[in-house]
Amino acid sequence: MKRLISLFILSSMLLSISSCSGSVEDEDTSSADSSSYYVETTDNRLSDELEDKSFGGAEFPILTTSWYNAADYIYAETQNGDVMNDAIYSSITYVEDRFDVDITVAADQNFDAVASTIHKLVMAGDNTYKLFYNHDLKTVSNALSGDFLDIRSLPCINFSKPWWNGTSDSFTIGGKLYFTGNCLALSGIFMNYVLAVNKELAENYKIDTPYDSVVDGDWYLDDLIGLIKDFPNDLDGNGTIDDGDLHGFVTSYYGHLGIQSDLVGTVITKDKDGMLSFVDSTERIVGITEKVSQLLSHGTDKYGEGNDYGVDLFKENKAIFMVCEMRNLYTQVRETDIVYGILPFPKYDETQKEYRSSGCDIYWAVPLTASDDAEMIGTVVEALSCKNYNDVIPKIWELVLRGAPAGKRQG
Repeated sequence: MKRLISLFILSSMLLSISSCSGSVEDEDTSSADSSSYYVETTDNRLSDELEDKSFGGAEFPILTTSWYNAADYIYAETQNGDVMNDAIYSSITYVEDRFDVDITVAADQNFDAVASTIHKLVMAGDNTYKLFYNHDLKTVSNALSGDFLDIRSLPCINFSKPWWNGTSDSFTIGGKLYFTGNCLALSGIFMNYVLAVNKELAENYKIDTPYDSVVDGDWYLDDLIGLIKDFPNDLDGNGTIDDGDLHGFVTSYYGHLGIQSDLVGTVITKDKDGMLSFVDSTERIVGITEKVSQLLSHGTDKYGEGNDYGVDLFKENKAIFMVCEMRNLYTQVRETDIVYGILPFPKYDETQKEYRSSGCDIYWAVPLTASDDAEMIGTVVEALSCKNYNDVIPKIWELVLRGAPAGKRQG
């Protein structure tokens, strides 16, 4: 219990201020009035409303890390037949041709080295790089060192467009936005936390996947706990619940970060001036801790194991429900015979009005020394974000949420 309380309090601070979670609430787009967010074109695509212009073949170098395949979520140098790669390549070449720029990427696996490089370049007045992506906390650290421009000061960007919703609003403090995550990169999708269900196991054990309750807004943590009340099962009969048995729920220790954010267990909010302030959420955080402890009594997180621990059990048909990143489903589970469904993590109770979907991301920023190229940067960022929103994101959602091996489809 003490470990869980410490983890929740620490992750609350990180998730609310700067770390892996975007903590973006899912929107009901069927009922939301989105008319103020974008201009719709005749073919149902959204327009970036940018004027075509030429920047004379100017170079547009991006510095990033290759940690967690970050560079692959941003850039593709050539086509190779992979859906994600080729969709990104199409976006990059479209923007390059439309605005006569040359977009390139330099990547380093060591995210500490990347953070150090950009800081040294800014201190030296070097304007080589126009965009910077890195590990979330490293990007935040660079921002605190004064290495970045205020993204909201860039020309040619329209923050009312839907490709800016969510993280960019959450990360704007006192009207300033020094780093963000949006449709410019796909990392936010692949590193988003979801609740996966093994549909065949659920059917075998007479567990109804609660799609109707989810749609009706009546999907709560107590409901999930109730569905798995008869687990774990001692399948190997050794008298001990271990990795050889069937669990109702699994995750990794990183999964706690997403769960806590999805249940709105935060101690940070914004005041009327848009500045961060402390809110006493002790009672709620204690309640969340107790409920999550109850949830884990029907499964395991194996604290201290790697981030893929729960995924390994899920892949082996040893877990019915799992909290994981989308990339785990795409790169690991999707290549097995597991037929899985995807749900939002349930609400804490009736006081929580919306489902929330948190996740990790590779945050991006604009180096302070790139201010002379503000018009080009704003134009490229807006055009790429729009292009990805229209053409890349839908393909990736289809691939991740519906793609299935051997002709199977996931619900």
